[in-house]
Amino acid sequence: MELSKIIIHELIKESESNVVNLILSDELIPNNLESKTLITSLSESYKSDKILYAVFDESEGKYFPEKYVEYRESERDNENFISFTRAVIGNLVNLIKPITFATGGYFVFSEYQDNGYQYITVFLIRDVEGKVIKKTSNSYSIQTIEYVDTKNLAMACRINENRIEEDDVNYLSFIQLRQKEVSEYFKNWISIEQLESSSDYTKSLYSIITQIETPLNPETNIRYDIDEFRNLVYNYASSSPTKTIDIKELSLHFYQDRDKITDYAEGNNISIDAEFRYNERQLKKFIKLEVNRDGINLKFSRGALNEKVRLSSDNPNLVIIESQNFANALRREIENN
Repeated sequence: MELSKIIIHELIKESESNVVNLILSDELIPNNLESKTLITSLSESYKSDKILYAVFDESEGKYFPEKYVEYRESERDNENFISFTRAVIGNLVNLIKPITFATGGYFVFSEYQDNGYQYITVFLIRDVEGKVIKKTSNSYSIQTIEYVDTKNLAMACRINENRIEEDDVNYLSFIQLRQKEVSEYFKNWISIEQLESSSDYTKSLYSIITQIETPLNPETNIRYDIDEFRNLVYNYASSSPTKTIDIKELSLHFYQDRDKITDYAEGNNISIDAEFRYNERQLKKFIKLEVNRDGINLKFSRGALNEKVRLSSDNPNLVIIESQNFANALRREIENN
C-alpha cells in the first residue's frame, strides 16, 4: 500500500439524541508509519467484511458526488483534499440529526494506492473500552482504557478511481449494517445507487469459479476438476431456501477460508456483492447440458452455451462448436482411427 493523504474529523452524537457536534481537522495527519499502519489495518478489516457494490447517484443536488468531482478535477493537493473532506462531513450533520439511534465517531478519509488501484476511502471508527491487568506491589489492578477499534468498522465506503476512469460500473463499494435505519443515513450521505442485478452477480460468480484454483476434495486430497466444482457450487447455492448466496460462507464451505473468493475477486477486479439473491437462469450455467441423438453424444457446461456451442440462426439443423482445443482433439482422434 502507498498512502498519499489521511485526515480525521470527529462527529459527536449520542444515541437517542439530536445534538450533533463536529471537531474538524485543519491539516492532514503526517504520512508516517503509524498512519500507514492505521489505514492498512482499516483496509484489511474492510476487505474482510461483507462488501456491496454501487455507483454514485448522479441526480441533481447530490452533495457528496458533486464535491468529489470538484476534488477530482482540482490539483488534488493537500488543501483541496482538506476542503473536500470538511465540506462533505459538514453536510452529514443535517442528515444524521433525525436518526435517533445513530451515533458519531471518527471519520477517517484517506487516499492511497493498493494492488495497482487508486482509492479514496471513508472509514467510520469508534472508541471502545478495554481492560488492562497490571501488577501492583502486592496484587493486580484492573484499569479501564479506551482504544480505537480498527477490527470492527462501523461503516465504510471506498471509491475505486481506476474504474471511474474506465467508465466501469460498481466503482463504489461499501459495507452495510444490519440496522437498516442507521446504515441508510450513511448511504444517503455518500449518495449510493446500486445498479447490478442478481443476474450480473451470478454471472460474476460463474467467472470467479471458472478461473479460481479449485479446492481440494476432502476425501481424496486431490483438487476437483472444474466441471465437478461448478456442479458442487450449483448444488450448494440451489439448496438455499432463500435463494441467496453468501460469498464468505460459500468460500468457507469449499476452501475453509472465508476470504478466499472475495480476495480473488478483489485481486482480479471482479465486483460481486458479499450476499445476493441468485438468478436461476444464470445459476444453471454451472451445470452441464447433455444431449444424445443420432449417435452423437454432446455434453458440455451451460457456461459454454452461446460462447463455444451455439445453434445456427440460419440453419435450424446446424450446431456450431467453436473451440480450437476441441477441433484439434477431434482431428487427432480421426487420424488415430
